[in-house]
Amino acid sequence: MPEVIIIDDEFQFAEMLAEVAHMCGFDTVIYTESRKFLEQNFEADIIFLDLTIPDIDGIEVISELGKRQSKASLILMSGFDEVLLQTAKRIAQGYNLEVIDALTKPLNISDVIQLLENLKNTL
Repeated sequence: MPEVIIIDDEFQFAEMLAEVAHMCGFDTVIYTESRKFLEQNFEADIIFLDLTIPDIDGIEVISELGKRQSKASLILMSGFDEVLLQTAKRIAQGYNLEVIDALTKPLNISDVIQLLENLKNTL
């Protein structure tokens, strides 16, 4: 079963997103702290990454994923402006990371379901 990692400091949001991913046929792991995620030896097909996490922000996580030559595909998320999402996307692409989408919070759940269903068919 493909694996999704969710990195978001809002546990209830991450839990809801994990339930949606699980319904779509993905195993899920939640991290509410970037530091704990980065301490792990992770392998995932998809990483949902909130860009504004207090301990280590999403840009730093992207940088570390790039240094590790991660093969995971990224779905970037932010409740802030679109400029942050687009900047993070360009940085990730500069590290040769695949960015599937950049989503503004609050997310439209039906859009997330459609996205995950489409991805499941390509993994």
